[in-house]
Amino acid sequence: LASMQSSTLLPDVITYNAAISACEKGEQWQQAVGLLAAMRGSHLLPNVITCSAALSACGKGQRWQQALGLLATMQSIDLRPNLITYNAAISACEKGEQWQHAIGLLAA
Repeated sequence: LASMQSSTLLPDVITYNAAISACEKGEQWQQAVGLLAAMRGSHLLPNVITCSAALSACGKGQRWQQALGLLATMQSIDLRPNLITYNAAISACEKGEQWQHAIGLLAA
């Protein structure tokens, strides 16, 4: 992404989605969350794919609090979570042994 920006090519939502998904697959939750923040700093709005990938990255990093925080952020910006999003959040809670939160998400 940095090389794109230095060559007058600007990353878009799809570019960020791909980068955050790559971070998720590489179990780099901090990088994924950092890219999400950089995206907002570039005045690009994340979509449900962006947030789901970041949630999944947090889950793989056993960061259930960050995953639930991202879910709350989605709701605060009127971005409707989908089945994949809730699955990622529940999985993050499971990895963090937070079954109470997982059950709460099932009831949502």
